[in-house]
Amino acid sequence: MESTPWVEALVVGLVWLGVLVAVRAALWRLFGRYERRLAERDPAVAARRRTTFSVLLRVAVAFVALVGVWVVLSKFPAMRGVAQAFLASSAVLAVIAGLALTTPLGNLGSGLMLVFSQPVRLGDRITVGDHTGVVDEITLSYTALQTDEGRRVFVPNRDMVSTVLVNNSVSDPRRLVRVQLPVRLESPLGEARRIADEAVRAVEVDVLAHEVRVGSLTEKVAWLDVVAYAPPGTDVPRVAGEIRERALGTLAEAGFLPT
Repeated sequence: MESTPWVEALVVGLVWLGVLVAVRAALWRLFGRYERRLAERDPAVAARRRTTFSVLLRVAVAFVALVGVWVVLSKFPAMRGVAQAFLASSAVLAVIAGLALTTPLGNLGSGLMLVFSQPVRLGDRITVGDHTGVVDEITLSYTALQTDEGRRVFVPNRDMVSTVLVNNSVSDPRRLVRVQLPVRLESPLGEARRIADEAVRAVEVDVLAHEVRVGSLTEKVAWLDVVAYAPPGTDVPRVAGEIRERALGTLAEAGFLPT
C-alpha cells in the first residue's frame, strides 16, 4: 500500500527530531570535555570559549531544525513547487537582504558578532543603558542580565552592539550601590551629608569607597546622592536598604526630612 505524504512527512519529522536531539547532546558532550581540559590551563580562555559555544550551539541546532522542516515540507508536492519557484526567482537575494535588516535576523547577526568579538562573556557584570547586572545567558536574539536589584532583564542583541556597553568585570569588578535621600531644602546640607556619610560607614559590608553629594533640587526638597562601591558578590539591594534605613532614621530625628 502506497504511503501518503502525511505519513511520509510524519516519519521524516520524527527522524529529524531524533537527529536534532542527538546533535545537541553530542555537541554538549564534546565541548564539556574540551572546556574541562581548557579550564585546567587557563580559566579566562575557558570562559570565552563557553560564551562562544553557547551561541554557536543554538545556531547549529536552529540550522538542523530548519533543514528538517524543509525536508518535511518537501514531502508535499504543492510545497515543493512553491519552494522551487521561490529559489528560481531573481528577487530571492533582495528578499533575503531585506529580511537580514529586520529585527529577528538583525538580532541573530548581532549575537554572532557578540560571540566572535566578545565584549562580554557569560558571568561578566556589565552596564547597558540603565541596567547593570551579570550576563546570565546569550541567545540568538537577546542577552539576559541578572540585575543588582534581582530582576531578569532581556536586552536585544542589536542593542548590545549598537549602544555604549560597560564591562565592569574587565576593569572594575566592584558592585555599585546607589541611594537617594530627600532632605528639606532649608536644612543644613552639610550636616545632612555628614549623616548620610555615617550611614554608609555603619553598614556591615566593608565599603571600598563612597561619596555623598547634593543632587537635584526642587521647590522644597534637596536630594542627596549616595554612591558607594562594595566588594564583588555583595548583595546590593540589602546594602542599599540598610544605608537608606540608617540615614532616613537619623535625618528624621534631626528634623531634616521633608513634610
